[in-house]
Amino acid sequence: MAPRKSHNRVPEWRVHQFRQRNKGIVYGPYDCPKCKHKKLRIRIDKNIQTVVAQCECGLEHSFKYISSYEPVDYFCNLVDEFY
Repeated sequence: MAPRKSHNRVPEWRVHQFRQRNKGIVYGPYDCPKCKHKKLRIRIDKNIQTVVAQCECGLEHSFKYISSYEPVDYFCNLVDEFY
C-alpha cells in the first residue's frame, strides 16, 4: 500500500521517468545459435508491438509482437530462421 501522506509519496514526474526508462521486458539468457554461448536476450516491447532478440556476438533479429507467444516461442522462431 502506498503511504497516505503526500510527503511520503513518489512524485508523479519521477514515476513518469521510471516508466520511460523501462523499455520492455527482457527474457534470457538463451543459447545463441551463432556463437553457441548463453548470451542471447529477448526484449519484448508491448507499446510498439516488437520483439528483439540480441546476442553479444552481433546476432540481432526482430519479430512482430504476438500476445499468445511466450519468449521461448520467439527463440524457436529465431533458431528456425537461423538454420
